[in-house]
Amino acid sequence: MLISPSTLLRRLPPAVRLLIAGALVNRIGGFIVPYLAIVLRREFQLSASEVGLLLTCYGAGSLVSVLVGGVVADRLGRRLAMMLSLFGGGGLACLMGLAPSIRVFIPLLVAFGFVADLYRPASSSVIGDLLPPAQRAVGFAALRTAINLGFAVGMAVGGLLADWSWRVMFVADGATTILYALIIYFFVPETRPGRRGREAGAPPAPTGPSPWLDPVCLQLALVSFCFALAFHTNVTALPLTITVTAGYPAPVYGCLVGLNGLLIVLFEISATEALRRFRRLRVAALGMLLVGVGYGVTGLVLHWAWFLVTVVLWTAGEILATPQELSFIADWAPAESRGRYLSLIQATWSLATAVNPILFLPLYARLGERVFWPLDALVALPGCLVLFHLDRTADRPGRLRGLTVIS
Repeated sequence: MLISPSTLLRRLPPAVRLLIAGALVNRIGGFIVPYLAIVLRREFQLSASEVGLLLTCYGAGSLVSVLVGGVVADRLGRRLAMMLSLFGGGGLACLMGLAPSIRVFIPLLVAFGFVADLYRPASSSVIGDLLPPAQRAVGFAALRTAINLGFAVGMAVGGLLADWSWRVMFVADGATTILYALIIYFFVPETRPGRRGREAGAPPAPTGPSPWLDPVCLQLALVSFCFALAFHTNVTALPLTITVTAGYPAPVYGCLVGLNGLLIVLFEISATEALRRFRRLRVAALGMLLVGVGYGVTGLVLHWAWFLVTVVLWTAGEILATPQELSFIADWAPAESRGRYLSLIQATWSLATAVNPILFLPLYARLGERVFWPLDALVALPGCLVLFHLDRTADRPGRLRGLTVIS
């Protein structure tokens, strides 16, 4: 029997619940990125190539931001990393909303890209720091649920604001980001190992090993990159299949992909708890398999009902795989290196977001539906073998170095 998400959330420590609530608020107000291309094109009259260049610059900044965020979280503290990112990003968002010209807007946007995602490894590290190993997968599932719920609401509200006033939209994004920063400041303690109880003037705590020198972390990063690379076709090739090849209007695509977030909100927390008795990397491998199958069969039948089935398949794969992978890396990483380990895994998603359209859209145009979608599946499926290998060699209590909890 599935335990209700509300019951599972009540079992989490108050600081974790407030962190997740802040993430929900922040994501509800996350208007800028989804509507940035529209604002640049419509309000500033930029060409498509200029818009693409600025979006690429933003994406590069986001990738660097995630990686730097892990270093800051481990060396200077989780709270500092989050507050630098959230206060800084919120302030820059408000300034962009007040920018008098594109010449002022562009430097602010570039700076925003390098700041906005700095908090992500730190927020994940807090969950790893405060929750015992048995609860970490549920904690990550709860964070992902809040993000997906906030995104769904934010997309609807942002669309209204974008048509009414893009400046208000940017300022509103900044305000909700600053509100998240205030929640962190007042309610979430510092959890970096070695931080508490240190005397003034004492040498800094050891920073721990680098994830870039850890073969297990690098293998999981490869799995995560392959997963994300295949998964991001839902915003590159899939809309073309549904709206161009199959001939459905754009709202059909929107409703089908929106089902992904709805299923995550409804089922991910409870499903993650129900699967706790199974070996997590085997569960993740099953999730990878479902993602591969779901995308691989997309082009077989060009009908909305078939697309609905495929969305359910790859969403189920995401629900199974992602919390398990994050909980494993949180357990595998030494506590003093947890921020950098998580940042490397999270950076693979940013990298896949940038690589997918460059690599996959030309392939899609050349190969067509019947060949492209099985090829997309092949990108995801090898990750299953790596996960089974890690299950046999790494996911053992004697080898997991991050099982301590901050009291």
